Amino acid sequence: MREFARTLNGREYDCYMFTKQEIQLAKDNGWIIVTGASDDLMEFEGAMYDEGGCFDGGKVFFSKEEVWNGEDDMSAFPNCIEAVWCGREILDENGNVIPWTYKTDIPHETFVVYEDGNPYCRGIVFSVENLR
Repeated sequence: MREFARTLNGREYDCYMFTKQEIQLAKDNGWIIVTGASDDLMEFEGAMYDEGGCFDGGKVFFSKEEVWNGEDDMSAFPNCIEAVWCGREILDENGNVIPWTYKTDIPHETFVVYEDGNPYCRGIVFSVENLR
């Protein structure tokens, strides 16, 4: 998974930042890729395809299969990732603020996505095996 995250590092943000083969590889290995989208979404790709709202940051709860939509019993969604929007303490190697970053206790690997050459998101990749 570490090597997979390294291959994602440096991507340019857009709707095609991951190839079909990369998404399939993640799916086949039970890995979930998490990135930010726009200024209000946390996107899940690979072994799970879903999204959670996190305008200005916030927590997204999910199960091994789906994101909590606020209508179901939340106890069925024991996993959490906190989206941090423009956290001043999160900088890239050049001292630039990374607008989207994530906090979670799920073991994961990280990678950075850029937009027009500037940091956009520090994405994460983790295994479904590490979820509750």
